[in-house]
Amino acid sequence: MQNIKNNLTMQEAKFDIHELFFSITDNHSAIISGNETFVRISGYSKEELIGQFHNIVRHPDMPRVVFKTFWDYLKANKPIVAYVKNRTKDGGYYWVIAAVFPLEDSYISIRFKPSSAMFSAVKEIYFKLLMTENKTGVPDSEKLFSELLNGLGYRDYTHFMNEALLCELLERKKLLLLNKSYVKDIDFGVSKFGLGLKSIFTSSKILLEQYGKWFEKIDTFTKIKSMFEEKSLILNSLGRDIVLLSLNASLASYKLEENGETFSVLASDIRTNSKQNDILITNIHDISQSLSEFLNETIFLVSSISLQMEMVTYFIQELVENETIVYSQELNRNINTLFELVNLYNEKLTILPISMDKSIKKTTTCLEELEQQIMYLGYVQVYGIIESARSHDDSLGFGKIFLQLKDLITQTTQEILSVNSMSEVFYIDNSKLIDNSKDIAKMLDNLKQEIANIKNMEY
Repeated sequence: MQNIKNNLTMQEAKFDIHELFFSITDNHSAIISGNETFVRISGYSKEELIGQFHNIVRHPDMPRVVFKTFWDYLKANKPIVAYVKNRTKDGGYYWVIAAVFPLEDSYISIRFKPSSAMFSAVKEIYFKLLMTENKTGVPDSEKLFSELLNGLGYRDYTHFMNEALLCELLERKKLLLLNKSYVKDIDFGVSKFGLGLKSIFTSSKILLEQYGKWFEKIDTFTKIKSMFEEKSLILNSLGRDIVLLSLNASLASYKLEENGETFSVLASDIRTNSKQNDILITNIHDISQSLSEFLNETIFLVSSISLQMEMVTYFIQELVENETIVYSQELNRNINTLFELVNLYNEKLTILPISMDKSIKKTTTCLEELEQQIMYLGYVQVYGIIESARSHDDSLGFGKIFLQLKDLITQTTQEILSVNSMSEVFYIDNSKLIDNSKDIAKMLDNLKQEIANIKNMEY
């Protein structure tokens, strides 16, 4: 009998890669509602779940520090993504990647099957955290968690969870295409409610396709973010080199007796110019950092809203396939809650391209000013080469200094052209996103009306 019990405890509750499930809790984590997939996989009946705290499905193999992280984010009104091992009613288990979103006085958790390479690494991390907690407690586990994530190249938990959600969604999409698991056309019947639900489903699918286009641009966003960060660092380095060279030129001019005044003026010009360049390059760096943060947030929001929108279509499809296409207050509340979540994140997503547009324009202005500064520095460099050639004594190395300056000017000019070209392409793509977000806003208004239409139907 004990062996049977142990086997059940070790048994994994199977579910497919295409399945999505959600649960809605109040701000104390008491379950208000959830979809049929959640109920089925948990092994409980819906009646057993409603009103219970969500830790009814908590597995003892989960480190407590993960749930501490959960609540730290949620109490700060921030979404959180985490790998979670859950426990079924009969003692079995199932792994999910859970994205939890605060919404007014509730939390919406959307979950799906993890399948990326990150998942294996996380299971090893969780085992180490659990061992540490059992030995020395949660504070040490929390410290170790941060160290382990840093060791994998993540700045903090936010960086990790953003990457995790994106990796899992990309891998899931790949597997769905491989298995040909698409959202299928379904029969809603001829009832007034069924037709109303069909209208919502159709609009949701169109919106899902629109967000899919944004999701496909994530790779582009990631590359642009990396390029801006890289070019910003290069410009910073070149700016420092020019400042250092200006100091060397100043020191050399003090030691020179003949033609010392000429070289002193040239050195002063280089120094003044390099300081102005440094200010402009610092501004470009700061703007690039802002752009990088905007792009990070855009990637997370696009990932989140793609998942949320797919949850809407999956939920409606699930209702029809399980033949539960009957109006109820709970069904209406679930559709409304999911829609409100999508709408909230769409509002956040709409703001970002506008913010990025302003940053790109600021970058362009700084680059134009920097280009003018570098052009003037080029004139100084040419004049310096001429004066060095006239001097019969180059023991202090002015000729070498001005040749080094020439190389730095060439490299900086190339980087300016590169960033300018990158900014122009990004500006065009970003403008398209701004236009597309306006179209999506109209579609969401239509969807809101369609949802409102089914609210007070009588049967």
